[in-house]
Amino acid sequence: MGSYPGKRPMYERARELGIKLVVLDGPGHWTQAAVQEGLFETFIEVDLQPQTTLAERALQAAQASGLLFDGVATFWELAGPLTAFLAQALGVVGQPPAAVSAARNKIRTREACVAAGIPSPRFARIKTCADLAQAAHQVGFPAVLKPVSAVSSIAAYRVDDEQALRRRYTQTIHEITGRLKPNGIHSDDMQELIWANNFDMTLEEYLDGEEFDVDCLLCEGELVYAGVVYNLPQLYCMEVGTRTPAPFPAQQQAELVELTGQCLKALGFTTGAFHVEVKYTSAGPRLIEINARLGGGQNYRINKLVWGVDLVEQYLMTCLGLPIRPAKAAQPLVCVAESDVPCPASGTVLRADFLDEIASDSRVLYCKASVQPGQRVIGPLDGVPDWLGEVLVAGPTIEAASQTLDELMKQVVLPIQWDQAE
Repeated sequence: MGSYPGKRPMYERARELGIKLVVLDGPGHWTQAAVQEGLFETFIEVDLQPQTTLAERALQAAQASGLLFDGVATFWELAGPLTAFLAQALGVVGQPPAAVSAARNKIRTREACVAAGIPSPRFARIKTCADLAQAAHQVGFPAVLKPVSAVSSIAAYRVDDEQALRRRYTQTIHEITGRLKPNGIHSDDMQELIWANNFDMTLEEYLDGEEFDVDCLLCEGELVYAGVVYNLPQLYCMEVGTRTPAPFPAQQQAELVELTGQCLKALGFTTGAFHVEVKYTSAGPRLIEINARLGGGQNYRINKLVWGVDLVEQYLMTCLGLPIRPAKAAQPLVCVAESDVPCPASGTVLRADFLDEIASDSRVLYCKASVQPGQRVIGPLDGVPDWLGEVLVAGPTIEAASQTLDELMKQVVLPIQWDQAE
């Protein structure tokens, strides 16, 4: 699955490395047109619904293409189980299907960690509204409600009491009931893919403390690389910005990396690339979730800038069965601050050039809007806020990079027609 257009730099890097790429995705996906640009060799069209027959249909389509594949890879979270299945069926190196499936299911991830003796938050499965009271009693508050197979913070909410739990659960089910497409699905149709199998949700104990991403590489059971990224405080269960290297004590970062390795082992992973979300709480390090793929957004670029490690290159080597031992810089090569430009209120985008004014600043490493004119965007009062764009800046220290980013963002005027005066 080709995922959203923001993944394009990863495909471009793969081409630079001499890899010939074939995309398997649903009808009308953007990667289909990119074949004409030479980014991909060809496009294999397979409707991603119904999920119950997707694996077999995808395998038949890959075999019918007449091509011989050296590997199967993905940069997209929702494609993990299909990628593992195809690799196994085509006889090439791949992740253990059981491990990938467990990582895609937040309940099974928790169960595996608990079984391995890893300290974990309280959690409960919610299949219907009849489960809400028992889940509230079992988990307590504050808590986080989210889909069992969630991605990109979709339908993820902090709830502080049972009334808020019932309100958010009812809101989520109302928003998806009768509104999902039955066919013609491709990998940008996230709602359809998240809820493809059921409407199960999980209620988890809210974890206090600071949040981090650990971008890491495994090779033959050994954690051969780990880059820790600090996430700015999140009010709405979504990322708003990052700082790298993480401004956090080295010993506690080491504990986060150790926890990451333990969790990956508990699920049965031995090789590959991972984006693991963790928190350092008042009780020590705790897992949020495991993503069995490279981090999205600017994570690939950040790891290469700060630590000199090309995660795309290393990951694709693991897909070909090649051993990896990336050389991580002893000291940060640069310090970077990033903003995801969260939407402050709901409205309609009037123009998409609102970041152009700061894009020419020499300290800006990357700057791009992620919305289009006429697009409806959501603010915190109506749900999980949308991301409006990405801005990445450099500095000699984290403090300097953060100050630069703050100064630049003050120059940005959001061209949004708000739903009401804000």
